[in-house]
Amino acid sequence: MRKNKKTREMLIGGIAFLATVLVLYVTGVGCPIKLATGISCPGCGMTRAWLSVLLLRFDLALAYHPLFWLLPIVIALVSFRKRMRPRLYTGLLLACIIAFLSVWIVRLFLPSDSGVLFSNLLHEDVVSIGPPKWLQLIQHVLARTVC
Repeated sequence: MRKNKKTREMLIGGIAFLATVLVLYVTGVGCPIKLATGISCPGCGMTRAWLSVLLLRFDLALAYHPLFWLLPIVIALVSFRKRMRPRLYTGLLLACIIAFLSVWIVRLFLPSDSGVLFSNLLHEDVVSIGPPKWLQLIQHVLARTVC
């Protein structure tokens, strides 16, 4: 009885997730965090990275998000957390969070994301040609304040 409930909850959650992704894709929103804030989230590029993996383009996957390979590990970690020692689980999960935040910070402060790109064989949409939107906004505000 308990297993059926858990399976049903996972199925409903999966369907809800896919429906959300479909709505975001169809409406052209893409990332709701970037839409709301103008700043990419720590997972930005993860979907494109996994689509590249499906095409066996691991060079592109690394360029889209260098930690794409960490996602299955995080899912396994969360799935088997009850079988792990609490300190080990917390430590591993914290290490994953720190890794994602570190990549995110590097991407925020390097205008062209060059610190996280590992290949010259990239699609055009990987590299930002100009400064990121958040930096442009700050520059615009500072320019208005100075004048």
